[in-house]
Formats: sequence, structure tokens, C-alpha cells
Amino acid sequence: MNMLNANTHRSFRHLLAAAAFGALLPLAAWAKDEPTPIALDASFKPADQATKLFRVAEGQALKGVKKVAVPLFSVEFVIADSERAETSGFGSAGRASASVFYKLKGVEDADFEAITTALYQRFLVDLKEAGMEVLPYEQVAAAATYKKLAAGGVPSPIKTDAAVTMAAPGMAIYGFNKAQTGGSSGRASLLGAFSQLGAGFGAVGSALDTVALQQELGAAVIEVQMKVNFVQLTNNNKGFLGRLAGSASVDSKVQPSVASAMFSVQSSTRGALTLTNPLTLDAGVFSEVRKKPTTAGDVAGGVAAALIRMASGSKDSSSSDEMEAVADPAKYRDVVGAGLATVGQMFAQRLKAGE
Repeated sequence: MNMLNANTHRSFRHLLAAAAFGALLPLAAWAKDEPTPIALDASFKPADQATKLFRVAEGQALKGVKKVAVPLFSVEFVIADSERAETSGFGSAGRASASVFYKLKGVEDADFEAITTALYQRFLVDLKEAGMEVLPYEQVAAAATYKKLAAGGVPSPIKTDAAVTMAAPGMAIYGFNKAQTGGSSGRASLLGAFSQLGAGFGAVGSALDTVALQQELGAAVIEVQMKVNFVQLTNNNKGFLGRLAGSASVDSKVQPSVASAMFSVQSSTRGALTLTNPLTLDAGVFSEVRKKPTTAGDVAGGVAAALIRMASGSKDSSSSDEMEAVADPAKYRDVVGAGLATVGQMFAQRLKAGE
């Protein structure tokens, strides 16, 4: 800790607060509505949008950067997402609920790996074209501090029921990238939130090691985390009036999107650029959207539940749909890869501008 100056200690306190807040945020009932998605289509101008679509925390970290290292580059691909809406059932009205579950089909881990590898190589080219000297990964991997970071991380891929997270070849996933993987847009449980809290505090230690890595390499350290979703789900019963409605419903739109992106930069100080709005991509990557085939057990369970409600005189109603979005692998790789690459190019332009 002798290497850490007063600025680093202030950064530590900021990182600690961010870890706690970020982990507990899913529990907040007052969470703001999600930002409006922006279509990444032929009218989208990356050079113009580069100055508009990033939220900058500590812009000083971007100033004067000429030599960079990229020890961490990961992409989280959401493969399952769900949403549930419900009413309160005041008075004589029964409660109503509706739940929707979507599963991504047609693409496999190999497709996610191919997208991530090509994207990482493209990102390095973008940095070089922006005038940066990019240290080779072999030099970064040989650094003692990187070995410490990698030892505290996990190998790629990280797989959960909801997502697959891939890193560039040979990289471990550590720090905040590790702590924030594996989630759909569904609401976190209390236990899950406290688990994220612990992971967030652990990520603070990795962030401090990143300071040491920057000093050891003599280069700004860039850590990249992006997330891709495939469906937009909207709960139509949010808020007080929504829960008073006579019916419950969830709207869905099957369309790939760059759901989020964060570029952390450790130079003389620590900063980050975060994508402010999701970027929606061409829905033509999907060849079919269908209901999941039902089994005899599914039918029997539904009938039994209906009979129980009738026998008890309950006025409650519920519906549940399980859907599958089937992607064409080649189209998915091309469209999603191009969308992610555009975000990387916009960051390189902001880094070049130093703001």
C-alpha cells in the first residue's frame, strides 16, 4: 500500500461506495425507468453519437493517453430473460398475474466466442487508428500484477442459466466484470443482492490492483465490459395505477441489442465511459419466434391448477408463456458483432479526443 497516493485512497472510497450501491440497486423499488433504446441502423452516425451516448465519470482519466494496455475484454450474451406483471386485486376483484420467459436458440458458445475474439481484435485496431500505442497482450500477461488479477478471476466462459460471458482468448475475467456477470433483466432476490454485494467489495481490491498494473506497465489500463440482449420485455403493470388495473400483461419485442457497455480507464486517475442508451440491432437475425413445445406434464399441471382455483372459489387469474427466439447463426454473428464494434469505435474516438 506504500505505492498508493492520496488520489488512490480517494478512489478506493469511491469504489467501495460504488460496489455497495451497485449491488443493492436491484432491490430499490424506486428505480428509474430504463433509457429509451436507439436504433443502430443506416442513419446512425458513430462520429456524431460518440459525443452523446457515453456518460463520463472522471474525464481526466482520458486526457493525454497515448499508450494503453487491454488486460480485460469481455462480452456477456443474455440467453434467457423473463418478466412478471401483477395486479393488487383490491375489493372483490381477484389478483391477476402474467409472466413471460424467453430463451435464445440457434446460437451456441462457439458463436459467442467467435464474436468476442473478432471484436477484441477490431478494438485493438481502432485504438491504434486513434493514435494509441497498444501493448501486446503477451507483455500484459507477463506482468506480475496481471498474474495476481488473473489468479483472483475465473476463466472464460462464465455460464449461468441466463447468460454466457466470453473474454478475449487467454484472458481471465476478474474484478467488476466478474461481479456483474450472469444476469437477465429480472429482479434480483435479497440473497442474490447480498451475494453481489460481497462480489462488489471483492472487485474493489481488483480495482486497486489495476492501479498497480498501470504503474508497472507504464500505460493506461483499459478494461471493457459489454452486454448483448435479444428481447425487450415491458411490465405493463408497474406503478400504483398499473397494479390497480383489471388485467396483467407483459409486452415483448424480440430484437438483439447492445444492452450496456462500460470502458474503465486507469491512467493517472480512474475513470469510465458508460453507454447511456441501449442500441437496438436488426431483428432479421431471428428466423422464428415460437412458443416452447408443451409436454403432457405441462398440460396436466395447468389443468390441476385451474381445478384448484375453481374449487376454492378464487377469482385470481394467471398466465404464463414460455417462448423461444430462434436466431440464424451467421446473421447473428454479423449483426451483433457489427453493433458491438460500433460501440468500441465510438470509445476509441472519445479516447483520442481526450474527453
